[in-house]
Amino acid sequence: MPGHGSVPDHARASEPSREAKTKRGIFAPLMRMLEGRLDRDGEAPALEPVPGPDLGEIDGGGSRRDRRLGLPQEILDRSLSQKVLDGWLQNRHQVLVPLTFRLGRLGAEDVDLLMRFTAVAVLNASSADDSARRMAERWLGDVGAKPEAVALYREALEAPLPLSVLIQAIRDSDLAPYAYAAAVAAIDTREPVARLFAGFIAARLALPADAVRSVDRRYRR
Repeated sequence: MPGHGSVPDHARASEPSREAKTKRGIFAPLMRMLEGRLDRDGEAPALEPVPGPDLGEIDGGGSRRDRRLGLPQEILDRSLSQKVLDGWLQNRHQVLVPLTFRLGRLGAEDVDLLMRFTAVAVLNASSADDSARRMAERWLGDVGAKPEAVALYREALEAPLPLSVLIQAIRDSDLAPYAYAAAVAAIDTREPVARLFAGFIAARLALPADAVRSVDRRYRR
């Protein structure tokens, strides 16, 4: 039987121990802080990272896979474009200069102009004797000159037009490569005066150096 003034055992058991009270006092501030940050469903928005803007919206939309594929495709397009441009630059003289000199591909007015120019080239850059005239005439036949065109060439030998007039007409007709080819093929460029005349014509027609080299390789005597 408990003595006077003592606490019953069942009351003593229901009271928290001194050690439990001490621990509760120590962790009370932390517990209050967590309870304040926790929602009812157990989430803690204060501890969640703040969502940032969608990167897809910033870079114009599309999935990450699309964005990853976009860069290689752009690189491929640029690489192919560069290769095409490099190839054209390396072979532009073959693009700009006719591969073959065929009078049959030209209009009647262009053929007329080239016949007159060839006659002036023979008169200015050769001895203009019968041998030089026949040599040029044979070349004109080889490149497709018809009898009426050859007849015009012969007439132009007897009544040539001024060289300055012919050069301007050739430039206006975009026949510079053809005219230079006629100049170097119809005359013997082994002669000093013929070489000087060919260089003069190339300069007056404003032909690029690579175009001049291309014509020289194909047609220069």
